[in-house]
Amino acid sequence: MLLTRKWLWPSGEEADQNEARNLLLDPGIELFVGTDSHLIGGRWIFATVIAAHRPGLGGRFMYHREEMKLGDIQHLGQRLSEEAMRSLIVASEIKNELGRDAEVHLDLSSERHKSAKFVKQLTTMVSSCGFKVQIKPQAWVSSSIADRSAR
Repeated sequence: MLLTRKWLWPSGEEADQNEARNLLLDPGIELFVGTDSHLIGGRWIFATVIAAHRPGLGGRFMYHREEMKLGDIQHLGQRLSEEAMRSLIVASEIKNELGRDAEVHLDLSSERHKSAKFVKQLTTMVSSCGFKVQIKPQAWVSSSIADRSAR
């Protein structure tokens, strides 16, 4: 399931399944997954990112975009849960299909933001599935790369 999705490189070019698989299986990289969404033209655009980081040398990322109708998301908690679930599904597929662990980055803030009231619920959901989880400001995949990829 993981590599049967249409994954794109930052250039917008579709990722070749073999190239993507080789990147994700490289033992010298760390894997991170995050999702963000934006309302564009009456539709929610969700972008899920897999970032492959080689410590000290940089990294690459690829992203997958999906749309939902405006009415399918009723409130902030539902949208944040949808983002978390999309990231959790991809991280689980990486683990189950490739035998690799991925850290999950959630687009949540712990203080003075509307998303703060969902931190405990969503971080517990991800960590209870066996994944390391980060929120802002450490959640650079969701708050930066996925944010740009969803626009």
